[in-house]
Amino acid sequence: MKTLHIASVAIINPNKELLLVCKKNSKFYQLTGGKIQNGEQAIETIIREAKEEIGLEIQPHQLIFLGSHQTKAVNENNTMVHGCVYWLNLPCFFEPVIANEIDKFVWMNKNNYQEYSWAHLAKELVQPKWLSL
Repeated sequence: MKTLHIASVAIINPNKELLLVCKKNSKFYQLTGGKIQNGEQAIETIIREAKEEIGLEIQPHQLIFLGSHQTKAVNENNTMVHGCVYWLNLPCFFEPVIANEIDKFVWMNKNNYQEYSWAHLAKELVQPKWLSL
């Protein structure tokens, strides 16, 4: 089984809603982020992926390390993901402009979050912390 090393960010708006994105040809909603490229630090991956996937400019000082977690990948067979996950509290509301492999997004709230299929990394590491806000 192979392991992908990824970096992701849990983006929280002023209403304490969590942004999750869904890739084309997937039913799972996941955090913004992606594979760490050679020579890249996790924060650099998040900054690059946020700009590419949702059009959000992030500064390194805005990110708070949430934790690392290893779990099964949802979009690749026989694959584990090892994710470094950061937290970003947005100071104001933001409307994502999706691009690349992203098909759609949703702002999760305490009323709708159970209606969606969450990727394992988001569900196992982020969901419990977000629900406690």
